[in-house]
Amino acid sequence: MTDHPRSYTVRRLNPFLGVVAVVETPDARALSSDGETWQLQVLAERPEHTWGSPNRGATVRQFFRFGRWCPAEGMTGVPANPVFDVKAMLGAAQRLSETVRAQLPSLPFPLADRFERWLLDRDDRPLALLASTVDRALLTGVGDAGWVATPTTGTAFVSPSLEGAGVGAVSGGSQRRHAEILEARVMEAARSPPRRQWFERLPDGRGRGLGDASPEALAGRELPAEAFPITGLRTEWPETATGTLVAEYHDWAAARLLTLPGLPDGARARLEEAARSQALQVEALHRLYPRIIRQAWIDAARVEARLRHAAEPT
Repeated sequence: MTDHPRSYTVRRLNPFLGVVAVVETPDARALSSDGETWQLQVLAERPEHTWGSPNRGATVRQFFRFGRWCPAEGMTGVPANPVFDVKAMLGAAQRLSETVRAQLPSLPFPLADRFERWLLDRDDRPLALLASTVDRALLTGVGDAGWVATPTTGTAFVSPSLEGAGVGAVSGGSQRRHAEILEARVMEAARSPPRRQWFERLPDGRGRGLGDASPEALAGRELPAEAFPITGLRTEWPETATGTLVAEYHDWAAARLLTLPGLPDGARARLEEAARSQALQVEALHRLYPRIIRQAWIDAARVEARLRHAAEPT
């Protein structure tokens, strides 16, 4: 890492949960999923032995959580563990906080996770995005999980078209029934057994197929930018019912999808309209929106969010 700070964004994938903004300095890094509250992590050495043990082994240098920072409150939650050199870590965290404050006007930062792992369809075309990383050395450490639509907890994805067909959103106590149906349809469109491939996305959007943990026969191929679904999930389907289900899923994830750069204006405007009913998420994520087409819609959602927060009992 250079002495200059590095600021970038990576996606939170499988399921897609938005993006994480990252600010790195030589001895620390800060992470934020909303552009407001930042988790501070500091590089430090910790002896590989039990505290108080006479067997002092080699030290390991790694990142450790070192509190939080936000513009309004400054640094909070700083630990005081005698195993670490807290004074040195505090100095690194304070320097990092100053760097983050200076970088805030540049939000949102550009995406840097240019290595992407895609689930392929039966024609070996990208179908659904499974993982991404900024570091090619990490490509072989990713497993072969299928595409996941939603977290196991939190607000459930409810499909109006499935409900209209008499398919309830809850089954056996699980609220993921509609998500599981969508996941199954995505996997049905893939090969059996599924094929996955890593691509390096080039500056012009093209994807170069890699051989890392991928079918060797596909290594070296290049696909045009339009072969990669911008939302991470294909939108065009031969079955009308599946196409409707995917569109409903995108509407459900609208507030998070708006954090993605490169969305065409029409798609972004449609997502902004869907996000009007997701006021709390819009208020939390708006700092990470690369573009806004209908500012009035976003502003209205943020006003609603503030009113809802004000109405909460203290």
